[in-house]
Formats: sequence, C-alpha cells, structure tokens
Amino acid sequence: SGRGGRDRSRRDHPPSGISSRANAPPSRHLWVGNLSHSILEPDLTDHFLQFGELESVAFQPGRSYAFINFMNEEEAISAMKALQGFPVAGNPLRIEFAKA
Repeated sequence: SGRGGRDRSRRDHPPSGISSRANAPPSRHLWVGNLSHSILEPDLTDHFLQFGELESVAFQPGRSYAFINFMNEEEAISAMKALQGFPVAGNPLRIEFAKA
C-alpha cells in the first residue's frame, strides 16, 4: 500500500516534458530558452530587435533562459516563428509564450 501513495502523487504532476508555458496563449511576452551560458544580452536582443520594439528584456548571464517582452503581440509572434530553433552562440533557441 506504500507504493500507492507514490503513484497517486505522481499523477498530480504533469508528465515530464510538459511545461505550463506550453499552454500560454499568444502574447507579447516570450520565454526564450536553451541559451548558451556564454551568450551576452546584446547578442540575444539583436536577433529580436529586427522584429520590432522591445518593451523589456529579463536576462541574467549564466542562465539558460531569458524573458523578452515586445511592445506588440504581432511582432512577438513573428519573432517566435522566425527564431524558433535558430542557432545563437551554437544553441538552437527554444521559444514559448510566457504568461504575462
């Protein structure tokens, strides 16, 4: 019966690989993951600036992700489509809509 408790708690959590971000609706807010630890903020933001004006960038050196917020949703969607899997500093970007 001890095993049952562990099984029950496992069912309460989504299977690994399914993130809550994957369910976020399209928005101006992008989560950008799989970043190289050597990347610098200007190297990352330059790729996104070609799609439109950025409201803010939350980036910490050494982290493998950043949050990039556009001024408008269409530009964020365009950037996501164009840069999904795009290699930056040797790593293909993984981009999802972040919850605002």
